[in-house]
Amino acid sequence: MLENSIYKKEEICCISFTNEAANNISNNIIKNCNVEVPTYTFHKLALKILKEANIKHEISKPTLLNEVIEEFFNSKCFGNQNLQKIIYKKYHKLIHNDKNWKSIIETKKLNNYKKLIETFINLMKSNNYTKNDFLNFFKKRRYKNNLIIIYAILTIYETEKTSTQKVDFDDMMTLAARTIKERKVKLPFKLIIIDEFQDTSLSRFNLINEIIELNDASLTVVGDDFQSIYRFSGCDLNLFLNFKKYYKDAKIYKLESTYRNSLELIKTAGLFIQKNKYQVKKNLKSPKRLENPIIITYFNNKDEILEKIIKKIDQEKEILIIGRNNFDIKEYTKKLEYEQLENNYISIKKIQERKIRYLTIHSSKGLESDVVILLNVENSLYGLPSKIKDDNILSLVKAKDLYPYEEERRLFYVALTRTKNEIYLLTPKKNPSIFIKELKHFKNIKTIEIK
Repeated sequence: MLENSIYKKEEICCISFTNEAANNISNNIIKNCNVEVPTYTFHKLALKILKEANIKHEISKPTLLNEVIEEFFNSKCFGNQNLQKIIYKKYHKLIHNDKNWKSIIETKKLNNYKKLIETFINLMKSNNYTKNDFLNFFKKRRYKNNLIIIYAILTIYETEKTSTQKVDFDDMMTLAARTIKERKVKLPFKLIIIDEFQDTSLSRFNLINEIIELNDASLTVVGDDFQSIYRFSGCDLNLFLNFKKYYKDAKIYKLESTYRNSLELIKTAGLFIQKNKYQVKKNLKSPKRLENPIIITYFNNKDEILEKIIKKIDQEKEILIIGRNNFDIKEYTKKLEYEQLENNYISIKKIQERKIRYLTIHSSKGLESDVVILLNVENSLYGLPSKIKDDNILSLVKAKDLYPYEEERRLFYVALTRTKNEIYLLTPKKNPSIFIKELKHFKNIKTIEIK
């Protein structure tokens, strides 16, 4: 675009989802094009728009909603007896006293309920539902008591922000979109390029549309629906899958070659993810060859398996350990003395010569390693796939699954594709994951047993 003078550099706006990704794009443009092009996260783009419109704002801390929820329960619903009765009823406590309340707020069940409330409010805001929309939710009478509690917390949260003249991330997206719609700001952008588009939420999507409307701008997006794993935070994969519905004249090009994974791995991972007919069909290719990149590793003793596998791997190769949950690593290191180092690296006493990194699958997205070890590929509540079911109330603010475990399948795909060579899937012999039962029938799968 620059070489052919189609756009000036200030007319191009590049967007990614994290500061690290945006900085990488910016550095690559400087390296390859020898020019600086405006590169933003959605957060920074919204900030720029509000600043140019002279709209004063202050961002609330990201933990504010969580703090409001904690305070709500710790203070017995801020003294509201009607709300207290709903909680007592929910937890089957017939005697209403402080001792009962303490026994409620210390339960794992309440912690899960708090997470549900936070997820509901985040999804609601990222999908542009308003308080008026919320009132329509009450027509679903089966959710009435839960909705009353959530509405009370949402009201306190919004009041807290208003009283301190602060906005959260989704408020900022909405405010920036409205600022453009009302023509309170001028922007130079005539070409918008968005990376990781599969992670777009409706509030981000609306902001981009307003810029397009403002300047009759062109739009280019890059994304991979196989790697959409952030639905819990408001990302809407349908915006990606139905792109031509929103932009009828759009042209779609499939980027089907990979240079990280072997052909054998990417074919297997691709067949696995495309069992979901709603995923985009792709013929994945790679110039690399490796006969058995995926190694199903059966074991009987969780305490010893990690040490034994690490010792099998060539000293020259970098190892990345990943798991479905933050706590997975603890389950495999109960009898191993290890030290936690910076940037999620760990040093195991019995294998002192190696520093190994542990990340969740979500945190590992975009990274790669010579060899990967995937923990906890078992058939359990916190295994992979996770058997924790979404509460039905979330169906009010997000789309239902179109295919069984569709997000968990995408997580598994992301895990498989972190390796440049082999990936070891640690699987208890007596309780393998349903994904293992499916995967073991594919070609190029090696199976070993560690005793």
